Amino acid sequence: MFRSSYFLVALGLALISVTGSDTLQAQELVIVHTNDFHGHIQETKKYAGAARIAAEVKAIRQQNESVIFLDAGDAISGTPVSSMFEGEPIFEVMNTMGYDVGLLGNHEFDHGYRKIERFRDLVDHPLLTANAYGPDGALLGDAPYVILDVAGISVGVIGLVTQDAPIHFSPVGNEGLTFASPAERLTSLIPSIRPRVDVLILLAHIGHEEELALAERFQAIDVIIGGHSHTLVEQPVQVGRTAVAQAHHYGTHLGLIRVNRAPGAPSAPLQISGKLLKAKDLADPDPLVENLVSLFESKVEDEVDVKISETARDYSKIELQPILESILARAAGTELGFYNRRGIRDDLSVGPITARMIWNIEPFGNTLVRMRIKGKDLIVLLAQEPERHHSVPSIDPDREYHLATNSYIASHADLAFGDDIETVDTGLLIRDILIQHIKANGLE
Repeated sequence: MFRSSYFLVALGLALISVTGSDTLQAQELVIVHTNDFHGHIQETKKYAGAARIAAEVKAIRQQNESVIFLDAGDAISGTPVSSMFEGEPIFEVMNTMGYDVGLLGNHEFDHGYRKIERFRDLVDHPLLTANAYGPDGALLGDAPYVILDVAGISVGVIGLVTQDAPIHFSPVGNEGLTFASPAERLTSLIPSIRPRVDVLILLAHIGHEEELALAERFQAIDVIIGGHSHTLVEQPVQVGRTAVAQAHHYGTHLGLIRVNRAPGAPSAPLQISGKLLKAKDLADPDPLVENLVSLFESKVEDEVDVKISETARDYSKIELQPILESILARAAGTELGFYNRRGIRDDLSVGPITARMIWNIEPFGNTLVRMRIKGKDLIVLLAQEPERHHSVPSIDPDREYHLATNSYIASHADLAFGDDIETVDTGLLIRDILIQHIKANGLE
């Protein structure tokens, strides 16, 4: 569980350490933040890795008295080491990185909501959620909010995940969950928290546009640290008194925000500035974290660090989508393939293609499903991605189609269309199909 120095209030489920209200007049609060890490603990050409982020945070703490290190959710799901061990190594590595507060994002539910209790046992910092409830109506995180004493500054942190979370994870293992409206929860929580803190922060795994809307509505919040949309926000967007930030994804950047109050003006708006630190500009790796990352990665490298093909150019997620759909249709013997864009989690870079790259593209362990679906329902399914750039055949609403897709899409289609569709799960892992095909045929 999280550090024993926190005090848990049994009834309010809030972690509290109360201090005075004017401390920011003489002291600066530094907020360091990540979001959508998705298991990328290993340093690569594009991603900083856990050891470099940890070293940079340590350096920031040495140079500043009041520092808080936050994560805005989706810490897991995106790499072999996360997928093979159901996210546990990621939280063990995050313990060594020195986080103060984390958030449950939608991907923390990828292994079923009961796994969250294990994550909470593993991690040394509180995992917040103010709006995710189990079948029994109990909150699934450690608390809805915390109030921390950060070197004399009283800092409140509320945690919220998107109300649409259930459409972003499999319903299997997540039956009976409910997600309350973020706005409704803020309306209830802010009046009791705001008078007790110098700085009020919202950790929001909701998406940048929605976070901007919350900022406009809830001006009592000083800073929103966002996630979910993987948005690159170079500098915090100021919405009235509220600053909204997000640090892209996968550790490409580390967010840094400085919060001050003008001397002698306790009621004045806080002065907030910030920026993103690029992965390549972070400090040299922290040896302790680097060793732990190497230990976990050594458990998967023999299976995934194997060359299977080569590509003469880069492929974006958009360009990969029709290729994956074609491979699935061929494997399933169907006329059409459908692969959701959000399910493609990484690009392909020019040069050797390794099995690890395919794991990073499809980290969820989805299986291949054959689906029989009426044209009218297929139109509805395809309409979920209106921005698709590759050609989609004209669909006859009255005709029956045979479609190859993944188990994530199939499980949601079963909920949406019921007996109007028929699904047969082959049990074959999507990533195994992709690896075998690309090994034999390249990206044809």
